[in-house]
Amino acid sequence: MTFTPAVEARFPDFADHTDTLVGHGVEFFLASNETLRPQLNENPYGHKLSFLDFTDTAEKDWSIRDFLNYFNVINGIAFGDRGIPMPQWVMVDLILMPAAALIAGLPQEEFAAMVERSTFRFDTDVKQLLRTVQQEMRDSGYRGPVPVGGYCAAPSAEHGRWVGWSLWSLMPAVGLGKAAKALALSAYRAQKLDGVTQYDNSALKVHTEFGALKILVATVPFHTSPGSFVYQSDLTLPPGGHLPEPTFLLDPFDYGRQQAMQKQIEAGRSEFYVLPPGHVRRDGKTYVPILEKELPR
Repeated sequence: MTFTPAVEARFPDFADHTDTLVGHGVEFFLASNETLRPQLNENPYGHKLSFLDFTDTAEKDWSIRDFLNYFNVINGIAFGDRGIPMPQWVMVDLILMPAAALIAGLPQEEFAAMVERSTFRFDTDVKQLLRTVQQEMRDSGYRGPVPVGGYCAAPSAEHGRWVGWSLWSLMPAVGLGKAAKALALSAYRAQKLDGVTQYDNSALKVHTEFGALKILVATVPFHTSPGSFVYQSDLTLPPGGHLPEPTFLLDPFDYGRQQAMQKQIEAGRSEFYVLPPGHVRRDGKTYVPILEKELPR
């Protein structure tokens, strides 16, 4: 009997950009370790991932260690404006040992062309930082692909429930983030996904493509980034369904309203959901569409 991962059953067309991305030189890797390989789906949405064992020291055309190091470095560049670069030990302890990272890579020539033509509006220093990475690759003699995006999640104590983090892409408007997340969730065979993000984070546009996000915790003051909240995507829900209109539009920087939402959750009076498309523009400002469901008393 063939098992269909929950994300593929609910969103059968979500990797439709994958073939196009591959046609433009993108290769998708699954980085983990050999002991976990039987538990991972290496053919998500029918696409064969290139498996990388981070413990493998055998001679190859290019170094797996260097590739994973560049993944970490470029991930830090992508998230640097939020002050949450990933320490090396986190990558080993929370990704490569207990789970896997889905990594999108480009050949170096295509990467160089992408750097030159991209604007990287989210951080004016990104282009210069990536040029520094290019110089480091030339100096070291590294000839392998260059990470340009990825997705990571860690298994939780509840079977089938994963905690996602570190969705990133240097290739906007081509569906790389959506494809990476869909491929990863299928590779993990995830049924539910929890995560922490920020109300002002543009990644909400990708996250809400996987359905409305149930807000589990409306404000997380302990987090490094202000305006953080905890959400859950239930991938076992049936596909389709009508999306309701939002109850209100939330200013991402209205921390008082976010605290009030949390009090409603704690009191068991309401549930809140972030609706697609995650962000909407009104009068020149960005808001988050929120659905409030009042609970019976």
